[in-house]
Amino acid sequence: LAAFRRSHLGFVFQDFNLLDTFSLQDNIYLPLVLAGTDYQEMRKKLRPIADQLGISDILTKYPYEVSGGQKQRAAVARALITDPQLILADEPTGALDSRSSDALLELFGELNGAGQTILMVTHSVKAASHAGRVLFLRDGQVYHQLYRGGESQEAQFRRISDTLTVLAGGGEGHA
Repeated sequence: LAAFRRSHLGFVFQDFNLLDTFSLQDNIYLPLVLAGTDYQEMRKKLRPIADQLGISDILTKYPYEVSGGQKQRAAVARALITDPQLILADEPTGALDSRSSDALLELFGELNGAGQTILMVTHSVKAASHAGRVLFLRDGQVYHQLYRGGESQEAQFRRISDTLTVLAGGGEGHA
């Protein structure tokens, strides 16, 4: 099970889950080290991801030396380094300021547009409005869902807000 998780899933957590005694580079390498990947291959995989995420110049720094947004980009790099089939993101913007949140959500949009599947759990209407599909859960069951289709992020934001208003009122109708 651990081998499956390591090779098929990438995880991004609200609190980053970076090891303070490891540099950002070593934190990103960790899933590959656990898989027994050759160091030269790890280096080849890291460079394009670090460039894409804008963290190439801080890879030797430690988590306590960088901002929350930089920590989260390192956590995203760690999730991407194994070329996972699915990225699971648990409140990935929860510990970030609004600018860093916007940058991360834009990055997720780019990754998803390039074919990466991302499952994000969030209570943030703003974060959810970036998604192509939003599932509303109640008591462990899918209660309602919205598809974005060709709508703008702003329109999706309004639909989510309206749906939450209806669901909070106990109504069974759909927004």
